[in-house]
Amino acid sequence: MKYITYIVVLIAWLSSVLAQNSYEQKYQLAEAYEITGDFENASRLYYEIYKITPKNKRYLNAVVRSYKALHQYSNLLSIIQEHLKIEKTPDLIVLYGELNWRTGKTNDANKAWQEALEMPPKNPEIYINVAESQSILMLFDKAIKTLENGQGEFSNSFSFSEKLIPLYIATGDYVKGVDEILEVFESDKNLPIAQGRLSALMTGKNAKIYINKELDKKASLFDNGQFYLRLYGWFLKSIDPEKALVIFKKLDDKTGGIGTEIARFANDSKQDGQYDIALKAYDMVIAKGKNNPHFLTCLYGFARTLEYKTQENPNLSREMVENIISRYKQIVKEYSYDLTAADARMRIAQLSLDYLNDRETAKEELQAIIKQFPHQPITASSLNLLGSVLMMENKMEDAGKAFSLVINKYQRYAPQEVDRASYLLAQIQYYTGNIDSAFTLFTNVSSNTGSDIANDALNKIILIDQNKQFTQGLKLFAEAEFKEWQKDSAEALNLYQRVFETTVGSDLAEQSVIRQAKIYYQKADYIQVRKLLLNLLEKIPDTIYGDIAHLLIGDSFLDEKNTDDAVKYYTQLIVKYPRSIYLQEVRDKIRKIRAKSS
Repeated sequence: MKYITYIVVLIAWLSSVLAQNSYEQKYQLAEAYEITGDFENASRLYYEIYKITPKNKRYLNAVVRSYKALHQYSNLLSIIQEHLKIEKTPDLIVLYGELNWRTGKTNDANKAWQEALEMPPKNPEIYINVAESQSILMLFDKAIKTLENGQGEFSNSFSFSEKLIPLYIATGDYVKGVDEILEVFESDKNLPIAQGRLSALMTGKNAKIYINKELDKKASLFDNGQFYLRLYGWFLKSIDPEKALVIFKKLDDKTGGIGTEIARFANDSKQDGQYDIALKAYDMVIAKGKNNPHFLTCLYGFARTLEYKTQENPNLSREMVENIISRYKQIVKEYSYDLTAADARMRIAQLSLDYLNDRETAKEELQAIIKQFPHQPITASSLNLLGSVLMMENKMEDAGKAFSLVINKYQRYAPQEVDRASYLLAQIQYYTGNIDSAFTLFTNVSSNTGSDIANDALNKIILIDQNKQFTQGLKLFAEAEFKEWQKDSAEALNLYQRVFETTVGSDLAEQSVIRQAKIYYQKADYIQVRKLLLNLLEKIPDTIYGDIAHLLIGDSFLDEKNTDDAVKYYTQLIVKYPRSIYLQEVRDKIRKIRAKSS
């Protein structure tokens, strides 16, 4: 009899194990359906195994997940309603409330949420869960009220604050939002998070006024601490840079007074394009004298910022440029053996070339860098620039030696400059009419797809390949590009016109017209710009350069303050060339024109 009993128990146990294995197999199949997005089959299988073992929380969660994915809220509501007869937990009642709201039963939803909140023992997590459920339904006001009630009920308010802040931001309640953000900031001192949250609230004038008032109050109240000064200084940078500098000066005094905070503020302001206040901040540190650890970097930062500021002026005078150069020369004089001096010399060379057309000074500065710092990356840059100057002077052999030196010596120190040197060697062949050799060298450069210069090389390959039948035309085009690079615009225009005449009907001919138009545009000869381009559009209406032609015509009108015609051609570009790379540019220009006229 005992033996028979053992067998019955064993059979029952095996049946249970087999059944459980069957459920798991079905569950895994349902998971596979869910992963592939087949929620219909997933929900069907999940529900089947849930019905057999309704107390298995894992199966219930899977049913909820799959039914929600199918938006079958009514069916899911019925399932949860029945399940509540088996077990009644706060989480399930919160879900029950959510499903009632989704199916239009708002009163039942409110009752369910209230019931969840009142279930013993009272717990902060329940308030947060109810608020999250309400937030999912975009019931932000309800969610805020729930969290505020919870915050009043329990002493530990930090978790409630973390949930309330994004809701205040979403509803634009800057008063409560700022108060909550600052309360959290006083606790965790997390500056980046506080900055991010305040930025999200700084959407209107009134919000900024309130934030300013509160931060000013807090900075005064916590005068001995640095945290509020940093937060307040950050805020003021965007609305009152002068006052921000005062705050960072105060912060610097509290942290040693050697200019660290002021220098950091100056650098940040320079990056943000606030050049005037950056110059003022740099000057404050420079005034501390040569023994200050930030003197050199601020001296260089001042010169670089002055350069950026003057570049905003289209009519940059010789006097302005010489003033900037004098600042860089001061760095070279005071710190001749520091790498910053090499950077300063490079800037002197570039400014001398770009604005003063002074090749001799440029060469002297570059040669000084090459001699003094032979193993630095900046030396490779100097050799490439020196080689470019020599090319401008038609000293191709000497230029080639400079580029070859970069390739042979600086592969490890400056790989990008090595790529540029290889490209410039190809340019020598191209400019001197050795088109086949240039094509081979450009191909080698383009094969390094990670290089910054590879795209330029690819453009040259396409130009040569598409026009290889026009041998003489290509040579003339290369010569024209060289003259344009040498800033000999008169000869460049003459050569581009010869290209057009010898390659009529070709892509090269069309490109030569665009190049001529660009030169005339730089010379502010807008009538000639429009004459050339309108003729191109009339004779070759399907030209692939139609978008850039429309852009240049529009720009020519815009420079003449003729905004109506400018908008006309910008709009035609958008309509006729919907895939143009210039779309965003012209849309921005139209937006700015309309903003000014409104």
